[in-house]
Amino acid sequence: MGAAENLAVHREWAAAENAQDLSRLDHFMHADIELHVPGSDPIVGIANYRLMLQANYDGLENFHSAVEDAFATDDRVVCRWRTTGRHVGDFMGFPATGKRIEFAGISLWEFEAGKARRGYAFPDAAALMTQLMSSIDA
Repeated sequence: MGAAENLAVHREWAAAENAQDLSRLDHFMHADIELHVPGSDPIVGIANYRLMLQANYDGLENFHSAVEDAFATDDRVVCRWRTTGRHVGDFMGFPATGKRIEFAGISLWEFEAGKARRGYAFPDAAALMTQLMSSIDA
């Protein structure tokens, strides 16, 4: 697969996640997908990836990640994104505050045979923690 095909898969994948359609993840990623996020244990396998997404949906009402920029090579997709939602449930260990949350990040996905094999996500943890912690005192 080439860069254009990888970008197309990534766009369809992002749309499915924003629609909270977790039924098609195997179309976009290998069964043994790995997601690495600084400060966390790797998320390995589609079932665990699904659990992570469901936790995000449960914690942030109207969870939406907008891909603001993306480019690809024959085996990589890199994107800059912004996630928004209203904090209505436990999210990253913080109880619901009802506040709107917004944070940005960058992800790099390694692709193999048209599907993501491994990913590295770098959310703006400082911005996220500042919002979550300040909303507790509000």
